[in-house]
Amino acid sequence: MCRDEEPQPDQPEAKPGRTLLLIDDEENIISSLARLLRGSGYKILKASSAGQGLELLAEHPIGVIISDQRMPEMTGVEFFSMVKELYPETVRMILSGYADIGSVTAAINRGAIYKFITKPWDDATLSANVLEAFEHYELMQRKERLLGEIQSANETLERLNGEMATLIERKDGQIEHATHYDALTGLPNRQLFLDRLSQELAHAQRDNRLVAVMSVNLDRFKQVNDSFGHPVGDQLLQAAAERLESHVRAGDTVARTGGDYFGFVLTGVKAAHQAGEIAQNILDSFSRNPITVGGSEIFVTASAGISIYPFDGVETAMLVKNADAALHHAKREGRNNFQYYAAQMNAMAWQRLTLETELRRALEHEEFRLHYQPKINLADGSITGMEALLRWQSAGRGLVAPDEFIPLLEETGLILPVGEWVLRTACQQVHAWQVAGLSGICIAVNLSMLQFRQADLAGMVLGILKENHLEPESGTIELELTESLLMNNADRTIATLNALHEKGVKFSIDDFGTGYSSLSYLKRLPISSLKIDRSFVRDLARGGDDAKIVAAIVALGRSLDLKVIAEGVETPEQLDCLREMKCDEVQGYLFSRPVPAAEMTQLLQSGTRLDMVMGE
Repeated sequence: MCRDEEPQPDQPEAKPGRTLLLIDDEENIISSLARLLRGSGYKILKASSAGQGLELLAEHPIGVIISDQRMPEMTGVEFFSMVKELYPETVRMILSGYADIGSVTAAINRGAIYKFITKPWDDATLSANVLEAFEHYELMQRKERLLGEIQSANETLERLNGEMATLIERKDGQIEHATHYDALTGLPNRQLFLDRLSQELAHAQRDNRLVAVMSVNLDRFKQVNDSFGHPVGDQLLQAAAERLESHVRAGDTVARTGGDYFGFVLTGVKAAHQAGEIAQNILDSFSRNPITVGGSEIFVTASAGISIYPFDGVETAMLVKNADAALHHAKREGRNNFQYYAAQMNAMAWQRLTLETELRRALEHEEFRLHYQPKINLADGSITGMEALLRWQSAGRGLVAPDEFIPLLEETGLILPVGEWVLRTACQQVHAWQVAGLSGICIAVNLSMLQFRQADLAGMVLGILKENHLEPESGTIELELTESLLMNNADRTIATLNALHEKGVKFSIDDFGTGYSSLSYLKRLPISSLKIDRSFVRDLARGGDDAKIVAAIVALGRSLDLKVIAEGVETPEQLDCLREMKCDEVQGYLFSRPVPAAEMTQLLQSGTRLDMVMGE
């Protein structure tokens, strides 16, 4: 039927894809063509009829076909018409005499035939035509591949463009969400809160109705952060946000406006008292139900301030400002309450802001002073030590009362640099007295909660003692801590106290009896003295519960081998009661008010005793 014409050993190996099919019913024609083209390295297939040619096309990838025009069954033109439909990429060349040129030309014009070769042929021309046919075939294949690659690339590009559009849309949504919503709680942020409030005010103005703005703050949230760390604080904020959301009605907005502050826009308010009812429900939900964080229950209360459109303002900024002023008034009223805005609140807020600004400059301008109040030994009436008390001699205000500025120091964090200044100044004063020959002096310095949470409190204290040539074990500096500070994160507190105690630093519990002390922890604390709070000493001479409490504290101190000091002693009757109870030391106006260092020096140098002051 047909056979492959294998290349001779001296022929170059056929290029991949260069397969040539020869079709002729005359064997001598096929043999002549094979001999001529064999040297070009083609793989040659032979067929004696169109039918055999179709079979070979079905079995092999053939690049070029040379077919005789006149064959049994069908002509070359008819055969190539079929090949064009079935294998359009194959190059078709017809071999015939001049008599067939008419029918062949028509086929060429239809595209069924690539080239017409006349018999007899010229070998060189035929060889060149076949080579050109294969190059045309390969060029068309490359074109098809390129078109396929372009099509594939276009499809890929279209897909990537679609994916990019989806990603951009998703990213735009994320950016939009991040721009208007708080990342921690998922609530609207301050920007969206103000935008919604502005929109609601426009509607309220048009419809002549009320809008309430409420500012809510978690009370003492900073203590949670200081005690348990920011991760727990974040979880508390998330839980608080969920609880606040549960109080939002349809059309209302609750947002996290910053830190532990939240804002409400209350719509559909018929009367101002309705906003107060919502506020009270919110406060009750916090005060009556603890928040569970990490398996632990944390009780936290909240305070709120309310302003009403149009009574307290008609613009967004004014209503928010006034709600904040009402909130700060609620804080000053003891927290865990809500307040409506009143005009005088802005004046108070402005005064507080001014005070804070001046306070920030006070340390730089050296306006702080230390006064010293002596502690008296009841056994012999001598001065055994003193407490360093911070005073602010403001350039514009004069002497500012401690209860006006010390809470503000705590709130703003300024207590850290100011507290360090107090300790350094006290140490400098002790060293100055030692140089002047006044030895055996002990100054008690108060530490706040915020100071105690510093990363390296022990290093800071020991460093200041060293720079003032004071040995920690000399007992020249005693640190006073409150009960609430000691009981907050007690294990960490004990570790910090022990680190300083091992170096010789002494500790005293200030305002003892006003907080909650666990006796089991009290035994573990490296303290040397207890200071009875002045609230128990005030009515001591009348007997009653205060006298019993003071007697119990004195007994407790003796049983634990701790020195007991009563502060706020102002009358001889109080002094007599304390002597009778065998209290160790007293401190108060009965002996001396807090005085500047110069006056304290005079008291020390003169050897002033309690009996001299009392005229005994």
